[in-house]
Amino acid sequence: MAIGFGHTATQRLSHVGLVVAPRRASRWWLRVAVAALVLSSGVTGGWLWRESSIPPPEAAAASSAEVRALRSEAEQGRLALRLSEARGRELEHQINTLNQQLAETQEQLTFFKKAHEGKR
Repeated sequence: MAIGFGHTATQRLSHVGLVVAPRRASRWWLRVAVAALVLSSGVTGGWLWRESSIPPPEAAAASSAEVRALRSEAEQGRLALRLSEARGRELEHQINTLNQQLAETQEQLTFFKKAHEGKR
């Protein structure tokens, strides 16, 4: 028994595009982020592997004469520093004394000016 739709109706029904799921959005930024993460982890891993594979440099053993010379030089530097600090404190003290004397001299000058003007 035939359904009577005819050839055109059947053709239209069979050629309808079905949408099962919507089109996925382009996620190029996700791909870029993953690529950057992989690249940075590779660089970090390479750097850590390189650091662990290089032995630390051996310190040259200093002779006792060199050690004594360095200690002497360090002590001389400390003494020079203490001497310059003491000189600085002494200069500050001298400046304070001179400022005090200047203030006293200015007071005396003011007193003499007023005394001289009072005699006129």
